[in-house]
Parts: sequence; structure tokens; C-alpha cells
Amino acid sequence: MKIRLIIYSVLIIVLPFKGYSQEQVILTLDQSVDFALQKNPDFKTAEKELRIAGAGVLEAYSNILPKLNATMNYQRQWEIQSTRVKNFFKEALPGLPGNENAPDYLEVSFGIPHSLVYGATVTQPIFLGGAGIAGIKMAYAAKDAAAQSLESKKQNLIFQTANAFYSCLLADELVAVQEEALKQAQANLDVVLKKYDVGSASGFDKMRAEVEVANIKPQVIAAKNNLESAYTNFRMIIGMDPGTKVDISGELEYKPDEYGEMNLTELQELASKNRPERQIVDAQKRISKNGVSVAVGNFLPKILFQTDLSYLGQSDKLNFRFNEDFSKGFTSAISVQVPIFQGFKSISQYQQAKLNYKISQDREKQVDDGIAAGVEFAYNKFNEANEKYLSAQQTVDLAQEALRLANLMYEEGANTQLDVLVSQLALTEAKLNYFSSLFDYQIARYQLRVVTGQLTGVL
Repeated sequence: MKIRLIIYSVLIIVLPFKGYSQEQVILTLDQSVDFALQKNPDFKTAEKELRIAGAGVLEAYSNILPKLNATMNYQRQWEIQSTRVKNFFKEALPGLPGNENAPDYLEVSFGIPHSLVYGATVTQPIFLGGAGIAGIKMAYAAKDAAAQSLESKKQNLIFQTANAFYSCLLADELVAVQEEALKQAQANLDVVLKKYDVGSASGFDKMRAEVEVANIKPQVIAAKNNLESAYTNFRMIIGMDPGTKVDISGELEYKPDEYGEMNLTELQELASKNRPERQIVDAQKRISKNGVSVAVGNFLPKILFQTDLSYLGQSDKLNFRFNEDFSKGFTSAISVQVPIFQGFKSISQYQQAKLNYKISQDREKQVDDGIAAGVEFAYNKFNEANEKYLSAQQTVDLAQEALRLANLMYEEGANTQLDVLVSQLALTEAKLNYFSSLFDYQIARYQLRVVTGQLTGVL
């Protein structure tokens, strides 16, 4: 009995907190990209738009394919109307005995109380003025545009995920740099206090060391806040729930890139062939060109073939007998529709289609110029980031050695505390520049592939 009470007590204490425990998710960059492609709302919307465009192709084909419709109609006449007709017998047979007393008009009723018609109609377009084929071409072009739009969103999502991932790594490194700077400032303060206690350091030196420690503490707090913001943005980019605890596994590192060996002209030619935005413009141009064909078709005749099979049943009672009460009808027809005047609608549609085609041509040049400029910007940014990294790498080594010598000389009384503080600041700036240059270099690598339409995965 005592054991049961103990178990119940433990359950009462533990169970309320079970819902608040949350396992931490650790993601690599590859896993982050896969997660984003599965969960990002914009990308999932683009996938659905591609499926809609695929359905539009089938819809376009329906305009030239035969259509089969089955119909059924039941009619009940509650009161059958009558009409007056001339008595032709009186005029045709004037000598008939008693005919002279016959009425000049007769009351005649037409119709049966119960009528039932059912059948099927097949309609096949023969010629639609070219609009049917043009519509199919437009649907295929729209599908191509949707596919390229999906590819563009995919590459941009990979870039954004990599950017957010490396932003978290950078923010984490900057926290470490600021914490190291605080640690160095505190160590310097400890040395100054020892020298102050023995009278070899002034009160001004002591106050300046204390101020340096106080100044760095807010920077550490700001760096940690930036780290939290980076993770919040990372969760939002990949489509993760805001409350999920997430950590990333990776590091900022320098990797030589083969795209850096290509010249600007080669990169621009690559972008012109592969950039999804360029393919979208081509698809839109095909759409507008076929739109002109559809508009021209409004001026041309349309030829349709139609055949109809139906059965008509009539009965005084609601009791139809197929062999006796129904009659069969079977007809076929070819109709020609010639548009003569549509209230200027066809002319207006043709003018709009021509203008849309010209606009697509203008947009083509605009996109080409934008792609070329974007490649040039990314190319220059990559070279700048590469050079900054090589310079920052050497600067960190020099700043570390300078701080070591400054501390050693200060302890021996060969220089002032200001020299130590300046060396500490220089090292902190060198490390900040180093990790920032690594981040800029990695992002520049991804940007080069985005602007050339070649970002297919994690680098």
C-alpha cells in the first residue's frame, strides 16, 4: 500500500510537467534545406500552382476533343390547352347531308399528360479558327512558366536557408568573440588590480580597466540577443514552428570555389541559358504570341459536327412501355458559324493581344539586362569577399601576437595599459572581421549560383 502511494505521488508530480518538455532538434545544412523544401509555405504554394497549370493543359485539350452529353427530361401537363382550327370537312364536302349545320371551327387539343425524353448528344469541333491549337500551346507554355517559377522559388529557398543557417553560425561565433573579449578585459583588470595593490599602477589605470570591462558586457548581451534573433529567422525561413527548440550543426569554413575561376562573360552566358526567370519570360512570350492567334481566330468561321440520338415517350398514365410508348430519333448536322459583327469585341481583343506580345518582348530585354547586372554584382561581391577573407585571416594572427606581447610588456612595465587595451580592441575587431568575411564568402558562393540558375543543393 505504501509503494502504491509513493508511485501515485510521483505520477502526480511528474505528469503535469510532461507536456512542457520538448526535445531539441539539431539540423545540419542539408537537413535544413530538406526541411524547408517540405514545410516552407511559399514553396508548397508554388508546387500546387504547377499542378494547377498541369490541369490547365487537359482543360485546353477539351476544347478540341468531342463532347458527349446525356439528357433526360420528364414533363407533366396538368391541363392540356386546346386550339380552334377551321373545319376543312365542311368546305371540302359541301354536299354531305347535314354538313350545312356543322360548325365553321373545331376545338382541338394537342398533347399527352406524361412525356419523357432521353438521349445523348455528341459534339465534335472541326475547325475553331486556330484557337483550339493555340489554346493548347498557351497551356503548355503556362505549365513551363509554372515549372520554372517553382525552380526559381526552390533555388531562392535554398539560398535563404543557407543564409539563415550561416547567420546563426556567425552570430554564435560573434558571441564567442565578445565573451573572449570580456574574458581578456577581466584578465587585464585582474593584472591592473594586482599592480595597483602594490602601487605600480595608478588609480586611473584601474578605472580605465574597469570601464573597459563594463563597456564589453553590453556587447556580449547584444551578441546573444542577435543570436536568438538569427535562430528565430532561421525557424521562420524553413517553416518550423516558432516554439520548437532548434540547434544547428556546422561551421564557417573557407572552401575554394570553381565559379571563382570563371570570368564575368562566362557567368553571364551561363545565366542567360539557365536562369529560371529567363525561361519564364520565354514562356510568357509564347503565351502572348499564341494569344494573338486566339484573337485572330475570333474573325474566322467555326465548324462544328453534332449528332443526336433520342427517345420520346408519351403516355396518358405514368406507366411508360418502351416498345409501345417510345419513338426513336437520330439526327446529325454540321454547322458553320461565321462571325460578322461582335460589337467591336474581336477587334479590341486582337489589339490587346498584339500589345501584350509587344510588352513581353520589352520585358525580355529588361530581364536580360537585369540578369547581366545581377551576375556582375554577384561576381564582384564574390571577389571582394574572397580578398577580405585572405586579408582577415592574416590580421587575426598578427593581432593575437600583438596582444600577447602587449600583455607581457605591461606586466614587465615596458608599456602602458592603454597599449594592452588597444591590442585587445584590435584583436576583437580582427576576429569579428574574420568571421564576417567567412560568412560573406559563403553567401557570395551561393549568390553566384543563384544568379546563374545553378543552385541545385547545398555547396
